[in-house]
Amino acid sequence: MTPRRGLLMVVVLLAVLPWVVSAQEQPQAPAGYPGQSNTVPEGFPTPTTAFERLTPNDGPRDPGSLDWARPGEYIGANVINDLRSFSSQQYLATTYYFYWHDLTNPTSRSRFEGRFHIPPDPDHYSFLLPETHQREFDDMLAANLDFVLPVYWGEPGHPGRTTAQTAPHYWSTEGIPAMVDALDRNRALGAQPLQIGMFYDTTILANADLTTPAGKEYFYVNVRDFYSRIPPRYWAAIDDKPIVWLYDTVWVSRFDQSSIDYLSDRFAQDFGGLRLYVVRESQWQGSKGVDPPAPVSSDGLYAWGAAPFGYNDSPELTVAEVGPGFKNTQYCTGGPEKNCFDVDREDGTRYERQLQQAAVSGRHLLAAETWNEFSEGTDIQETVEMGRQYIDLTRRYVEQFKAQH
Repeated sequence: MTPRRGLLMVVVLLAVLPWVVSAQEQPQAPAGYPGQSNTVPEGFPTPTTAFERLTPNDGPRDPGSLDWARPGEYIGANVINDLRSFSSQQYLATTYYFYWHDLTNPTSRSRFEGRFHIPPDPDHYSFLLPETHQREFDDMLAANLDFVLPVYWGEPGHPGRTTAQTAPHYWSTEGIPAMVDALDRNRALGAQPLQIGMFYDTTILANADLTTPAGKEYFYVNVRDFYSRIPPRYWAAIDDKPIVWLYDTVWVSRFDQSSIDYLSDRFAQDFGGLRLYVVRESQWQGSKGVDPPAPVSSDGLYAWGAAPFGYNDSPELTVAEVGPGFKNTQYCTGGPEKNCFDVDREDGTRYERQLQQAAVSGRHLLAAETWNEFSEGTDIQETVEMGRQYIDLTRRYVEQFKAQH
């Protein structure tokens, strides 16, 4: 069993996200529970889940009103006119982009120093800065990657946000315009394009039942609101289907094939008939909470956990998942049974072995786990400690991976 970010997320975010809302501005959550920000931008609803003690697999939970869900401007039948697409016959490489960092914030910086790897210019490393994303996107292209998967975690007022306060800045939504700005800058320079897909962090689903009409719509609106904030010319699509990359099912109470189908059905209604290219984590292989159990299918399948456990060659997987190692023991205690790991990078050898396996796998998708999840020690981006070693390794073996055909 792989370590699950869903089970670690609260601990991780307490380590890396700034607490910028004072105790005087909101009620106090129960002791030992991080609560949820009740301070949202003007015009957004106040979340009502600050005092819930949600735990994974804790039974179905009604998501309630979706009045927090606000689509962007890129929605409607015309989006198809600007869509660029890869082919499923191509060999494509991607990575997971954890864009929640703001090292310009002294509190965030202090939690990094001496614990996690540091980017080479931390004074200008923030989800709010287009230059941060432009630099990272350029490095992803240098690593021979085709598209990036930013982790999406919902909107202000989202009932599934049961983590540390982040107001007045909501990285999940406020980081997107900065990313688009970065892509616009590169486009103006005539640079090679990098496309954006959606890494759907399903930890926000808060035990929703995805077999009910309300649960299915809750599942969908996050996809709608992510893609509608990004110009379609930047969408990552395969066979004209925008990519939705699902994380695991720990925070889902029930789902079946109809849950997956609904995503594409509703997306087609809102986006000119376009359907989705859905890549599932391995926990989505069969239904959950449904009797009798039934298989679930979609366009692709991967297994999270390459960073700590190595390359997974199970034949049902369609994604070659690779990772450099894993370390969260700076703040996680209790050993593997508590999802606390310290897996040595072996000076890059561990990552190189996995890349070698991926390069001859015959799979058409390769995913590097991760670009910059510093708090789990899985980062391959340029850092003070590692330099560009992992970017160079990625480029070398992705070239071999793409030469399979």
